[in-house]
Amino acid sequence: MKTSLLLFVASCTLFGACSDAELSSEKRVVVFGVDGLDPEMLQERIDSGMMPNFAKAIAGGSKLQSLQTSWPPQSPVAWSNFISGVNPGKHGLYDFIHVNRDDYGIKSSMVETDEVGMEMTLFGYNVPLSGGDSRSTRKFPAFWEVMSEQGVPVYVHRMPASYPLTESKAVVFPDMGTPDLVGALSGVAYLFTEDEEQTARVSDSYRVERIKMKRRNENLWKASSRIYGPADTMINVDDFLEEQHAAEAAGDFAAANKVAKKIEREQEVFTAIDLMVDNTGDSPVLAVDVDGAYAIAGLGEWSNWVPIEFVMLGGLVPVPGYTRFRFISAEPFEAYAVPVQFDPWAPVSPISTPDEAAGELADAIGPYFTQGFADAYKAYKGHVLDTSGFINESDMVLEERTKMMHYGLDQIDETGGLLFLYAGSLDMRCHMLWHTSDAEHPHQEGPGEYDGVPYDKQIDRVYAQIDTMFGELMARVGELEKEHGEEIEVIVMSDHGFAPFRRKMHVNDWLVQEGYLVMAEGKTKTGAHGLAGDEIDWSKSKAYAVGFNGIIINRQDRESQGIVSDSEAVALMAEMTSKLMAMRDEDHKVFTTIKRADEVFSGEQLAQAPDLQLGFNIGYGASDECATGAVTGEGVIVDNDSRWSGSHLMDPELVRGTIVSVNGRDLVKDPALEDITATLYKLFAVEAPENLDGVPLF
Repeated sequence: MKTSLLLFVASCTLFGACSDAELSSEKRVVVFGVDGLDPEMLQERIDSGMMPNFAKAIAGGSKLQSLQTSWPPQSPVAWSNFISGVNPGKHGLYDFIHVNRDDYGIKSSMVETDEVGMEMTLFGYNVPLSGGDSRSTRKFPAFWEVMSEQGVPVYVHRMPASYPLTESKAVVFPDMGTPDLVGALSGVAYLFTEDEEQTARVSDSYRVERIKMKRRNENLWKASSRIYGPADTMINVDDFLEEQHAAEAAGDFAAANKVAKKIEREQEVFTAIDLMVDNTGDSPVLAVDVDGAYAIAGLGEWSNWVPIEFVMLGGLVPVPGYTRFRFISAEPFEAYAVPVQFDPWAPVSPISTPDEAAGELADAIGPYFTQGFADAYKAYKGHVLDTSGFINESDMVLEERTKMMHYGLDQIDETGGLLFLYAGSLDMRCHMLWHTSDAEHPHQEGPGEYDGVPYDKQIDRVYAQIDTMFGELMARVGELEKEHGEEIEVIVMSDHGFAPFRRKMHVNDWLVQEGYLVMAEGKTKTGAHGLAGDEIDWSKSKAYAVGFNGIIINRQDRESQGIVSDSEAVALMAEMTSKLMAMRDEDHKVFTTIKRADEVFSGEQLAQAPDLQLGFNIGYGASDECATGAVTGEGVIVDNDSRWSGSHLMDPELVRGTIVSVNGRDLVKDPALEDITATLYKLFAVEAPENLDGVPLF
């Protein structure tokens, strides 16, 4: 996004947009996608009376059953299966992270970006004239592209793994994979604090800024700070880059990192803010001055959304966004700011199709979270937020999604067609709050409550919130059915279920232990560059891991330094599978199944898949370090002492998703994600793409 930012801004000023005539359909279908909705957990809460709206639907004939998730059962993979109606061997997305086989580093699984081509140097700025474009890695058409092209109105109110957006006649808002304004996939949140327990620190997902509130005037306290925008990558840093490349070539990665910090400072862009506390009333009020626009919040409350602008290219290019603040504490002072979102009325990169749809949505519901992963899980995981703060922000996100749901229902009221709704908050809370109700989990914290509900009942609470949202949905559907005189098909679905994540495996450490991955002489762990550093002896290494559910063979003619032939790979995979399936952690099996890629995938993208697919047992999963290919030197299986305590990156059969046919249809087979896609094509009599894997369920 960053490299193409100014190109996009410039082109928007030169070219207008065009749109086709509005599509219409007499038929209406609603699909409610609830990330992480587990069929057993759902049924238990229906039976216990926590979910009256789902209970009412089931009593009226709706049918609930489990749904086959994807191999591997990761959200971007699973949602891509549903988006396309095919397996990863055809759509090409296998994990949150893919390996760059040229250097064993990592790359995005969802986005590919062209290198900047021609550049013009002007007054110390490198202005790109070509290149820098980003696109989706998905290799198979999305259902909304196919359906809208054949005349069906389609409204997609948030969809994981759909950014960057592809051209279509549908109205689409992306979710997971959509960055904030600075380009961070999980967003960069801020904590402005005087709390001595919080140290100043910066990560890829948050900044903790230590401030000193001036209290000379007892009625008005004041402190200054800043919020950072996207790096101005057009500032010429060629001399620094030469220095950095020379350090890397010499193997001095510490020096290279220092130069990288210099480049970061040189291209830094920020907007100054003033944080003020007004004590003239009954309770303190926060006022944040953001270049003349004010965010106002009472103690413990959220402010309004406030515009913020960053200036780039020597003041020539404004980059607008929105943020909002929560006033956490007056003494010691503490305020939290959400990541800076795209300005929906003037986004510097497309965040909807058509482009104007983002602004039209904002006209209806106000500014909103444009980024994916809007629930502040990274800030909570990093102890920037406490449990109540995390739940509070997640509540705000879910309330926003409910507003989007009603807006989407208004759209199909007018034109008919397909409406897809997505809610991700249940998934995020199951990930982050599992430890609160799991006495066996290694990570334990003290008791507490939010909104009158104990922390250990907060997963129950979010299930109940989804039930409330479902109740509102069905009430509106009933109204539309009466208005239009026809039945509306409603399907509730999830991408996967959930289970505890108590012990984590450093997969590359196991490969080192077993001699499949060989460290360079004198090295015991990888550095900041992971497997792309100089710590691995690739001339002796047969396998490695990048991502959460796979082992990759270091193959000849595929990896840049591959040593394993295709004929050798078969025996090697069988040997590793035997060892892994025999692995025990005390009395527990670590894996329940391991599959070769060609056993679970088929299609033109098969060669890109990790060669072995790891089906972890309940309670187990790959460590965060596996995502980047790290060798930690910490051991193979260790406690997962983290707030990220629930997971689904396991054997797919252990974390199946959910499907509810609200209309009570009998399904013709054990349903899979791809089958829902095929069913949508059939419901609208749309000709499906060739080589679709899914089949209609009714």
